[in-house]
Amino acid sequence: MATVVEEVLALGAHQIIGVGTAGSLQPDLSPGSLVVCTKALRDEGVSHHYIRPGRFAWPSSLLTRELAQVLTAAGLSFRRGPGWTVDTPYRETVREVRRWRKEGLLTVDMEAAALFSVARFRRARAASVFVISDQLDESGWRPRFHEVREGLIAAFEAVLKGLSKPGSRR
Repeated sequence: MATVVEEVLALGAHQIIGVGTAGSLQPDLSPGSLVVCTKALRDEGVSHHYIRPGRFAWPSSLLTRELAQVLTAAGLSFRRGPGWTVDTPYRETVREVRRWRKEGLLTVDMEAAALFSVARFRRARAASVFVISDQLDESGWRPRFHEVREGLIAAFEAVLKGLSKPGSRR
């Protein structure tokens, strides 16, 4: 993720919106649900090379607000909340899932903290929306990727329609 963000910004972009998938840490977030990430718990390596030590990486508040507005304008339901970024796939433990669920984290992903940190370091704006692809709980991993397609298409279309400006750097 860091390489892509660095290269897109070097090409002249000033804002980046991540649209991707994440696992759900909360039982009421089922596959296909949308979540706008309000901060990312830094449990990966990239962010530590870009921003000062801290527990969370933060998106642009302005761009996150604009992202929520375009999703609302498109008639899409979504939740706002914090996520957990970890850079290894399928390595979450039951103990970690319980801890982060109890603290109110909604999602687990692999990109948000890096996206937010690189953008902040480069003085650019970044925000992220996830489509829930699977659920994590004490009984294990329950993938349901087939339910994600429509959520991804809807999120991409809303972002492209609402936040892209042809001929601009946006």
